[in-house]
Amino acid sequence: MSAAKIFTYKEVAEANGHVIINDKVYDVSEFVNEHPGGDEIIIEFFGQDCTQDFEDIGHSPDAQKTLQKLYVGDVDTTSEKIVKENDASTQSSSEQQPDFKKLVALLIIVAAFLLYKNYSA
Repeated sequence: MSAAKIFTYKEVAEANGHVIINDKVYDVSEFVNEHPGGDEIIIEFFGQDCTQDFEDIGHSPDAQKTLQKLYVGDVDTTSEKIVKENDASTQSSSEQQPDFKKLVALLIIVAAFLLYKNYSA
């Protein structure tokens, strides 16, 4: 039996289709199209540690067995962690725009209502 391959965080981030769950590296690239929750959710986590998200979902025993089949090694937890560019900063800025648009729309509606009240009184 050969020893498990050790991946750095950078190697996982650069590999297409690898994720980290509980410090173990899984190649989920072949499983993407079979994922019951859709391929987008897995693709979103390519190259990242998705332990918390995986555990929060509460995957079934069958999902746990499938995951074991996709195991390719362990992550070197002493290696430098990689922060993907499309993570928090990009998501938070894109998520703020719709909120800003909603606020502007709400202000316009309130202003129109107040103008209507003033001129109809």
